[in-house]
Amino acid sequence: MSDETPHTGKTPHTDETPHTEETDMATPTDTPDLPSPPPPPSDYRLAVPEGWERVVLDPDRWPHRIDKLVNRSLRRTKASPQLKAALAGRMVEQAEAAHANGGVEMYVFNQVLGQVPVSAGLVVTLLRPPAGTTAGDLGDIALSLAARAADDDEVTTVELPAGPAVRHLYRRRPAPDDPDGNKLLVTHLDVYVGVPHSDQRLLLSFSTPMEPLAEALVGLFDSIARTLQWMA
Repeated sequence: MSDETPHTGKTPHTDETPHTEETDMATPTDTPDLPSPPPPPSDYRLAVPEGWERVVLDPDRWPHRIDKLVNRSLRRTKASPQLKAALAGRMVEQAEAAHANGGVEMYVFNQVLGQVPVSAGLVVTLLRPPAGTTAGDLGDIALSLAARAADDDEVTTVELPAGPAVRHLYRRRPAPDDPDGNKLLVTHLDVYVGVPHSDQRLLLSFSTPMEPLAEALVGLFDSIARTLQWMA
């Protein structure tokens, strides 16, 4: 079962209107007006499986949402107020870091399936080229990722229903000072998708520390990426 969950922010864009000059309609130099280029989409939509909890990366909104998620996930436990506060604090730190990098929303999944705890996450980020620069195409992103990739990384170009994309699958061990205290190998899948009629990119960053289930979860991540739709 899937819930379609559009993010609340609109994809920023600027309508481009071609420069025109008034001319005498009787003169032979008269030319018809050129059509305006199509505008970028105003929004996007993703469908995620049931149990993936969405957090809009708005500092005015995420405190209440995170508190609600923590209380819901621990309601059947005897977690102390200190444990709840610590878990909420870690989620706030994750939200702040994602927001600082251009993130617009994140999803978290923490459930027990068949007595096996499963954890995964997704951050959606809108990437814009730095001021005064021109965005390269997706091929440039693929080349840049491949040049910096570890030996077991996978960098490929794929075709999604939403358009061409760059897929980067890699595994990394957290730093010794990881704030979550995680020592497990984390599997990451980053999917870069070009925003139509724009120099922006939408980045879907999936991750899971569940190494024994990583292959199955990566398949799920790919399925979620394929649900991406652009909204007019």
